[in-house]
Amino acid sequence: MTSLTVKIHNEQEEKVLIAFLDSLNYEYDEDLNDDKIDTTEYLLSSDGMKKHLEQSLKEAEEGKVKSIPINSLWK
Repeated sequence: MTSLTVKIHNEQEEKVLIAFLDSLNYEYDEDLNDDKIDTTEYLLSSDGMKKHLEQSLKEAEEGKVKSIPINSLWK
């Protein structure tokens, strides 16, 4: 499955696009936050990502983290 993000310019375009998607029986999600994606919601939207995030948080709580100086990132 492929996801596509479309930046809609106005309300009329939105109505036409939604009517088109509905006519083809496509599933879609409407982002009502004006292009703002809630990162936590996105990460928790799939089971695999949720498990990975939970494991990372557990490791951080246990002190199993590695510090990297920022100026060494682009060497």
